[in-house]
Amino acid sequence: MKSTGLDFAKLFETMPTPFMVLDGEMRFVIANDAYLAVTGRQLDELVGRYVFDVFPDTPERQAATEASFRQALAGERNRMDRNVYAIERPGKGRQDVYWSVMHTPMHDADGHVYGVLQYAQDVTAEVAAERMRDVISQEYDHRVRNLMTKISAIARHTARHSDDLIDFLNDFDPRISAMARTHELLVNGGWEKLGLRALIDSELKPFAGQQQTVIDGPDCTLSSRVAQALGMALHELATNAAKYGALSQGNGRLHISWRLGDDGSLILDWLETGLTHVKTSAAAGFGSTIIDRILPMETGGTVDRNLHATSLSCTITLPDPLKP
Repeated sequence: MKSTGLDFAKLFETMPTPFMVLDGEMRFVIANDAYLAVTGRQLDELVGRYVFDVFPDTPERQAATEASFRQALAGERNRMDRNVYAIERPGKGRQDVYWSVMHTPMHDADGHVYGVLQYAQDVTAEVAAERMRDVISQEYDHRVRNLMTKISAIARHTARHSDDLIDFLNDFDPRISAMARTHELLVNGGWEKLGLRALIDSELKPFAGQQQTVIDGPDCTLSSRVAQALGMALHELATNAAKYGALSQGNGRLHISWRLGDDGSLILDWLETGLTHVKTSAAAGFGSTIIDRILPMETGGTVDRNLHATSLSCTITLPDPLKP
C-alpha cells in the first residue's frame, strides 16, 4: 500500500476530541492530549494501569462501563450515550461528567481484537442545560397554577362583595391589572427580586394625584412572593385613596415612606392627610381582606391601620422582605 505520508501517531495525539486505548485486560495503552486535559492526568499515570483503578466509580456505573468495554473486546462496536463518569479533578475533588462514548474494537493484522479505542464527546453542558430547562418548565408550571389559583380566588371574593356585574368588573379588572403589573416587573427582573420603589410607582401609576404624593425611602429589595402580596395591598390602598381618601380630595396628601430595621425588617408607612368627610365604610370589603389578612398570611408581617377625622395611616411591617 502506498504511504500517505501522514503521521498517525501525531494525528492521534493532537486530535481535539478525547481518545484513549485499552488493551485486552482493560489497561491503558495510550491516551491523547485532549483526554489527558479533561481528566487532569499525565500519561505516565495511566499507561499499564487498570482503567477502574485509575477512575474508580460506583458499582453500578462501573459494571455498565465494563460491560461496554467487554462488548467491544468481543468484536462489537457500541455506544454509551450520556454516560456519567466520576473524575478526580486536581484541587477540585471528584466531579461527575457526562460523556457520550464510542467503544470500537481494535484488530491486529490477523483480525484478532487486541484492544478498545474509546472516543468521547463531553455532553456535560448539554445535560446541565436540559436539566435547567426542566427545572424552569416545572417552575413555570407552578407559577401559572399559582397565578390561576389567585385569580380564581380574587374573582370569587370580588363577586361576593359586588352588587351586580358592572360593580364586579369595576373592582375585578383593576385587581387583575395590578397583578399583571407586578408580574411584568418580576419577569423583567428574572423573577428573583423586585425593588420596592419600582413596585410602589407601578401600583400608583393608574391613579391621578401624583402631585399630591411624596414617596421616600432607602433602596429595598423584595422577593417575588412578598412583592406580589404587597403589590395587591398597595393597589387596594391606592384605590381607597382615589375613591375616598387623599387622592380624591384637592387638599389631600399622600406620603409613603419606609425604613429598614436593624433586624432586616421593612417598615412601610402609608399616611393620608388633609381628609374631609371620610367614610368609615371605605375600609370594608375584599380590599380590607387583602390588606389585613392576605398580606400578613403571605409575608408573615403585620398591618396596623388607623382612621381619624382628617387622616388615615397604615403601617406595614414585613419581618423578611426577601421571604421566599
